[in-house]
Amino acid sequence: MFVYRNNATINSFQVQQVDSLKFSSEQTVMDVYRNDLSVTKIPLTSVDSIRFSDNNLPEAELVKAVYNYTTYRAMCTVNIKSDGNCPLLERGVCWSTQKNPTIHDRKSFAGTSTGQFIIQTGVLSVDSTYYIRAYARNCIGSAYGNEIVIKPTTGNVTFTLDIDKVKYPNEYKLIKEAMDSACYYYNRYTTFKGNIYVYYNAGIPTAQASYHGSIGFGSSTSYMWVGTAMHEVAHFVGSGTTTSWRANLVSGTWVGAKGKEVIASFGTGEVLKGDSNSNPIHFWPYGINYRSEVRSATDLIRHAKLVQAMVVDDAKVPNTW
Repeated sequence: MFVYRNNATINSFQVQQVDSLKFSSEQTVMDVYRNDLSVTKIPLTSVDSIRFSDNNLPEAELVKAVYNYTTYRAMCTVNIKSDGNCPLLERGVCWSTQKNPTIHDRKSFAGTSTGQFIIQTGVLSVDSTYYIRAYARNCIGSAYGNEIVIKPTTGNVTFTLDIDKVKYPNEYKLIKEAMDSACYYYNRYTTFKGNIYVYYNAGIPTAQASYHGSIGFGSSTSYMWVGTAMHEVAHFVGSGTTTSWRANLVSGTWVGAKGKEVIASFGTGEVLKGDSNSNPIHFWPYGINYRSEVRSATDLIRHAKLVQAMVVDDAKVPNTW
């Protein structure tokens, strides 16, 4: 006898050694009594199915799950290795914000044959982490495969770090941590997509960036933090480094509608300003031009939202590279 659990584990018992099965009066526990007087207690809520026959559950494997930043869904490659000698009734993927999802959570299904196929989940929220499993159901019950974790984000900014971590171990560590954090905020709160080349050059006084070019850090470790990294990413995506962005700064005040709308949504009464010269580069507040501008994660989030509004919505700068 096989008791298949929702978490993909299996309790097996030799039928000739089982004396009886007993369910609690509250119908919450199944007691398996053996001839040797031992008892195994199994919560009923964890039981997916019980098999007494010679047929088997099917075998399902989630080969790959990749989040699509355009559709906000995960594209899944599934392989149904076996139908368990019993025709399949259903196959697909299931997902949840809790580990070990089942078909009682959310699911997508298609087809009843073995082999490999591609299927996508429903829309995933960027506010959550999702656990995805492939499943297949036959006359015996439901079988689940391995679990893959998906963390949806709005953007997809990555970086390639060109630093000799043996020669500069501390610089490598600090810059990587700074860029990891910067990418987190930009991916969570913007739609920018692309890979940034990041390098180390001791001759750079602070840090520097060019539009869709690269980001460089100098030898001063005081600039190797998330604020400077986000400031340079803003320059990289076009803030202060493109003519269309500069065109939205008139006499030192931002005139773009979306930027003004976003800063107004903060409820602080602040006005979006910038350099008033002929070649404006910086904006404030939340431009993170100085450490004093960052008091909490809220300031980093507001920076990312403003860069998105100013660069993408107002200046119409391409957001992929």
